[in-house]
Parts: sequence; C-alpha cells; structure tokens
Amino acid sequence: MAKNVILLLCGIALACVSCGPTTIYEARTELAADGWSYADSVRFAFTVEDTAQAYRLVLTVQHAEDFAHQNFYVRLHTGFPSGVRTTEQLSLQLAGDFGAWLGNCSGGNCTLEIPILPQARFTAPGPYTLTVEQFSRENPLPGVGAISLAVTHAE
Repeated sequence: MAKNVILLLCGIALACVSCGPTTIYEARTELAADGWSYADSVRFAFTVEDTAQAYRLVLTVQHAEDFAHQNFYVRLHTGFPSGVRTTEQLSLQLAGDFGAWLGNCSGGNCTLEIPILPQARFTAPGPYTLTVEQFSRENPLPGVGAISLAVTHAE
C-alpha cells in the first residue's frame, strides 16, 4: 500500500513538473552600470524548427527601483532565415497609470516580463535574430540593468 502511494505521489510530481511550456531559447544580457547607450544593442539568436507550432516571445526587463521613467522605447529588429530584416518601435511599459511598478521589486531592483509576441507563427524554419535597440530620449539610459528573451511554445 505504501509503495502505491509513493508511486502515485511521484507520478503527480512528475506531471506537475512537465506542465510548463517548452522553452526553446532563453538568454540574458547584463547592461553597463553607467546606462544603456544607443550603441549597445542587445542581440538574441535562436533557431525555429517547427513552423506548425505557435511560440511566445517574452522580454524581461530588470530595472532599478528608482528608475526615472514609467516607460521607455526600444526598436526591435527581427532577422529572418531569408535575410529579410524588419524593424518596429515598442514602448516598454514599466509602471501603471499611478506610478506603481508593474514588475516584482526587491533589493532595489524590479523585474518585469513583457510578452511581445504571445502567439507568434514562424513561416520558415531556421535561424532568427531579435535585436533590442535602446531608443529613448536619454542616452545613455541609466537604471536598466538587464534584458532577457525567452522563446517558448505557446499554450
């Protein structure tokens, strides 16, 4: 009887661990302590093999709790396997309308996950790049400590 209970608990634990989305890429880039300059774009490179699968792309921004802005702008440059490159401008919203940080804050830093493409479909397999370029009015932009990208299977 005890053996059956242990096997059942192990099965439940294994099922819970495997419930999360499959991560195909995850990387983090630390930024200069004196601020993120225009020249210091962050480049992520990942490979897509399954074009039938929908993917979720999430940027994670780590910023100082005393960051002076509610949001800041970036340019996202996407490189495709064909060599085509697209660019779009995006506002990364870090605080709500009343100034409260949207991310989790502790130890003087806040971390916020920002879904940039919740249901992306890639039309061709192969290597992709996503370059995040600092595009705010302030250069360098102080208080942004790191940028991360995670690419997972969308649920």
